[in-house]
Amino acid sequence: MEKEQLFTGLENPRRGEVAAPMQVSPLHAYVLDVLPADLAAVSGERLTYRELAAKQEMVLTGLGAHGLLVDDVFAARMLQLDLLFMRGGYLPAGPGGVPSSVTDAISAQCSRFPTLDPHLSYELLIDVNSGEWNRSGNMRVFTEGETGRFERDFYLGHYLAEPTVRAAFDSLIAVIREPDTVDMAETFEGAVKNLESFRLHMAQYGKLPKEAFNSFRRYHMGHPGGPRGASGAFMPSVQLLELALLPPTKEYEVYLDQSLPYFPLWSRPIVGEWREASREGDNVVQAVIEGRLKIDRNAKAALLALIDKFADFRLVHLGVTKKSIPDAFPPGSAVTRNRISQQSGEAEILSDDNLGTSGFNVRNVLINSVYRLLAARKRIELLTINSG
Repeated sequence: MEKEQLFTGLENPRRGEVAAPMQVSPLHAYVLDVLPADLAAVSGERLTYRELAAKQEMVLTGLGAHGLLVDDVFAARMLQLDLLFMRGGYLPAGPGGVPSSVTDAISAQCSRFPTLDPHLSYELLIDVNSGEWNRSGNMRVFTEGETGRFERDFYLGHYLAEPTVRAAFDSLIAVIREPDTVDMAETFEGAVKNLESFRLHMAQYGKLPKEAFNSFRRYHMGHPGGPRGASGAFMPSVQLLELALLPPTKEYEVYLDQSLPYFPLWSRPIVGEWREASREGDNVVQAVIEGRLKIDRNAKAALLALIDKFADFRLVHLGVTKKSIPDAFPPGSAVTRNRISQQSGEAEILSDDNLGTSGFNVRNVLINSVYRLLAARKRIELLTINSG
């Protein structure tokens, strides 16, 4: 699917593109074809949570004693995704009420495959789910009809967008590690193009109706004492780019401390590596300011453009979030570049108000991310570049 097709209500643009592959999860038929209708019935008070639990108990019992045993990691991931979608359907009612057979099956899966997340993580919801879309044209969603198609696009959009910001990160790695082998201005300009593509992906989310978003958002909200919900805050490549560009601040370190267990498994050691390196000065902005990276006027202009484009993405994200969750942004909230740049510092992200699906104060997380970039921009702008 192209980014321009996101949130346009397309029925299934992949229909006819792929042959029907074998479904590896024994729960695929229920989760794909029945669960969204069951949750709609619960929402419409045509079905109680107790009745839903009894129905799901019958589904699991019908598979037999060995029906949930799978032999490889791919199948285990798909089965875990299905089980966690079943469990997620109960989140609007609070942490209780999930059939014990569902929670027991999730625990058994984690025992057999220790790398599986025991909660509906970003990796399972976005990467595994969208990977299955590529393989079979099937996407797990909680809602049905047009809302379900918006939900599908919400997940798929993250998956389609991430490679562009990862490419920008890779460009900065080359500048930091092999500065003598790259044209810095050209490399920064390439990263700007990648970030513009990333920004355009995010801009598509402005087409997502608020009502549709709230219909499936409730299945991702955590509860006190429980795991954080799957959230775009845990897309790792955005954080890798920031670490390669800027040194981590105190409040950003809090975010990283809390978030690391929720990043995709593959990314956790890489984020940890670049977090430590960035603390020690291996980031573009600090290296330029300290004179360890020598840039000319063209490279300075390109670096400023890179910071601006990253801030543009953050501001678009801020605007989309404000539209979707207006209650998190009281009148007078600073959501413009100028007002954010005038702040005295970053705000606390662990306050209990305005929580997003990530469990952080969503307004403060997003505004802080813009503030850090604008503060770095001021420092680069003040640099005097000697000719020759």
